[in-house]
Amino acid sequence: MDRFHFSGALTATGFIILSVGEAFAIEYPISEPQHGGGLEVAAVYLQPIEMDPPGVMRPAADSDIHLEADIHALADNPNGFGEGEWIPYLVVEFELTKVGSDESVSGRLMPMVASDGPHYGDNISLFGAGSYRLKFTVSPPNADPMAHFGRHIDKETGVAAWFEPFTTEYEFTYAGTGKKGAY
Repeated sequence: MDRFHFSGALTATGFIILSVGEAFAIEYPISEPQHGGGLEVAAVYLQPIEMDPPGVMRPAADSDIHLEADIHALADNPNGFGEGEWIPYLVVEFELTKVGSDESVSGRLMPMVASDGPHYGDNISLFGAGSYRLKFTVSPPNADPMAHFGRHIDKETGVAAWFEPFTTEYEFTYAGTGKKGAY
């Protein structure tokens, strides 16, 4: 390979590495993932994000974090999902409380997709730095009558009945997410 092509290959490789390095924001795990209903529920947060279409959630400029519930099937999932597959149409509600106070915020996370895959999330405004308790309540698709996510129930191709709603609880310390774009 001549010097010109070698230099071009190095430049292209460096550009790809830098581009990939800038593709992901830093996610802060909130404790360890928990299990329920044949699912693994991992809680994370990152800096607030911009969303399309506009207006479907709190603007990033008015938020402290983007809260996510990463929900995937476990190996023994009885509802037909393979291990690690994301579960659509769930109803995921959250309650976030600052420890030692009566300050809390609650709501419903919406399904969305980012460069690291689909998840449930929302931009949230917190009550400053400190310790927080997070509770997710995860309900199956039939908890939302408008979801229209069918389930085979015949003998040949059917899957188990949906799981009962369950909660997962986490504790974490919030000290900020750093400067946006510094990832």
